[in-house]
Amino acid sequence: MYNLFPFIKRILFPGLDIGTRKRMKFAKYFKGGDILTLDAGCGNGAFSFAACKIGNGVIGIDSDSHKLNRTLEFRDYLKIDPKRCDFKIHNIYNLLKLNQKFDQIICFETLEHIKDDEQAIKIFSEIMNEGGTLHLCVPYLNRKLYYGEIISETENGNHLRLGYTFEQLEEMIGKQGFKVLQKDTAVGFFAQKLINLLNWLQLNLFKKFSNRIRDGFNSVILIFLYPLTFLDKFIFTKPLNIYVAAQKILRRT
Repeated sequence: MYNLFPFIKRILFPGLDIGTRKRMKFAKYFKGGDILTLDAGCGNGAFSFAACKIGNGVIGIDSDSHKLNRTLEFRDYLKIDPKRCDFKIHNIYNLLKLNQKFDQIICFETLEHIKDDEQAIKIFSEIMNEGGTLHLCVPYLNRKLYYGEIISETENGNHLRLGYTFEQLEEMIGKQGFKVLQKDTAVGFFAQKLINLLNWLQLNLFKKFSNRIRDGFNSVILIFLYPLTFLDKFIFTKPLNIYVAAQKILRRT
């Protein structure tokens, strides 16, 4: 029987997550060409595929095997060469075991889930070539919790901290020899309202339905309400996410 999942996913790509759709704007800062990129915490592979599209060889890592299997299935559906875009179950703390040096590292919406975030940045520096670029996207510290968000004390998949400021990121990565080149933000007023609406529906009204039915409802809501998020640029509010691109300029010993 024909599997409709990859076909539907391609139509809706990069998916039903509003935050991911809005963070796709940061892909314009990625370095193109035949370089090796690591996507640390690759999720559904949206940013891995974006890097591959501009000529990068990509290794995406994640700890969620179920999600990664779906990402691999989608990669094969898109007929992307596995040698150009590979995905692995791997832990950020163990990245040195890959025995690879990277020209570019993407780490989006991952640091807030890691207890020792400074150690993660140190490892990124150790596996990156001189002149390489680090792309970080994290929740903004000075924001409100979104509906259903949980701040935990252990690495259990929830956020361990509310977020960061640009100053905190710059100080943390500066210690590991990175210089900030670019700053940006994403997910404004209407996008945040839509995230809260979808989360409320998932946790309350839709929780008794199967995942496929819930995805169907969310798809309809996305189609009709997502266009409102393009009005975010006209309304000032604290962003949900902040982004920095930084270049490795010092050799660490």
